[in-house]
Amino acid sequence: MRIRCGLILLVLAAAVGLTSCDLFWLPDATALGFAPIAGAVHTTVTVVGEGFGTTPAGTRVTFDGIEAAILTWSDTNIVVQIPVVPTPAGERSVTVQVLQGSTLLGTGTFTVLRGVLFETNRDGNLEIYLMNPDGSQQTNLTNDPGNDSHAVWSPSGTQIAFVSSRDGNSEIYVMSADGSNPVNLSNHSDADYFPVWSPDGTRIAFMTDRESVGPPILDASPKLLPFYNVEVFAMNADGSGQTNLTDNAAWDAYPSWSPDGSKIAFQSDRDDDPIVPLVILPDDLGLEIYSMDADGSNPTRLSWSPEDDMYPSWSPTGSKIVFQSNRDGNWEIYAMNPDGSGQTRLTAHPDADMYPSWSPSGTWITFQSSRDGNPDIYKMTSGGSSKTRLTTSADWDWGASWSLDETQIVFQSDRAGNSEIYRMNADGSSQTRLTTDAALDFHPCWGTFGWAPPA
Repeated sequence: MRIRCGLILLVLAAAVGLTSCDLFWLPDATALGFAPIAGAVHTTVTVVGEGFGTTPAGTRVTFDGIEAAILTWSDTNIVVQIPVVPTPAGERSVTVQVLQGSTLLGTGTFTVLRGVLFETNRDGNLEIYLMNPDGSQQTNLTNDPGNDSHAVWSPSGTQIAFVSSRDGNSEIYVMSADGSNPVNLSNHSDADYFPVWSPDGTRIAFMTDRESVGPPILDASPKLLPFYNVEVFAMNADGSGQTNLTDNAAWDAYPSWSPDGSKIAFQSDRDDDPIVPLVILPDDLGLEIYSMDADGSNPTRLSWSPEDDMYPSWSPTGSKIVFQSNRDGNWEIYAMNPDGSGQTRLTAHPDADMYPSWSPSGTWITFQSSRDGNPDIYKMTSGGSSKTRLTTSADWDWGASWSLDETQIVFQSDRAGNSEIYRMNADGSSQTRLTTDAALDFHPCWGTFGWAPPA
């Protein structure tokens, strides 16, 4: 074992004409190996090397300086849990060090990946799970008797917003990427749901029915029914500053942030017939697309169709808003400029084309279509060209979510007899089943917000 030089002895060696290396050797750190060579936060990896010793006492394993939980230890193998490392680009190359005190025992480079989130009822209630992009190490992040659902990554990849009923009603929660530190952000007695992160991760927009009680309406029973409306709220990422952005006696829903965070698009029935229907369902509303400043000011109507315009989604470039409309007699995908001009029909098929969502660069739009006999996932360019059927099973395929490098897509499918999560290349090739549980696995979220809202 080579030992560290001391200052006094180095001076002595210089005095007699010797180099430091003639007398002493600086320690060499072991080049670390990893199994597997890449993995998501909270999954485990084996750090392979030598000279770690027989006990982990006083030893640390760090990923870019962030300490990892040590699970098992030997002189040549250390099993650790990957700590919460930011993955804003979907993956990150980090330096891993094994340290004993201030002595470096080993070092190497490891790739931390953005994992795939999904919902499942395999534990008897809805839980949020995380897995590696290859389907390995499926882990329950929430593990609570309440129902936990609709998980979405923060832009940095260090936090997850989700909806939970663990406090008796639907609330917006946030937790660390490894499932630790769950916090009730919205904390209200009425239902809060559909969280959407702002592009910089400092705010969360969401839907709520907390202001739905108003003047009663007499129905044919007769009995009194409360007036029902939904509002779009926003709050800081710590739950403070909760603000009603829409503040209208209407059904305002499905917020989508502009990429610079300055505006929010949403759908509303506020300019529909002023006589409130006794039974309110999304399909019964005269819905239009609106935008507003991020503080709720300057609400502007963007679409003027006599039919429903729904589910707006702002492009990552900020140049377009895509949405679905039945203005031509069936559901089609449209796009428009952020000011409502240039409304263009991107699909034109007698069967339903629905739930548009953008690829990370804004080059592609994925959507769900029944044009080939059953719901499948398709993609097209942002201008509506090069329409391609990506899935071809005889069962339902939907809920596409892209990897941030735009090379792959995860989705849910019923092709195995129940809902499972699959992965494919961006051209539809190499479709691989990731989950194999007898329960329902659905709503995957990887690099982009992928789950389809209810029709």
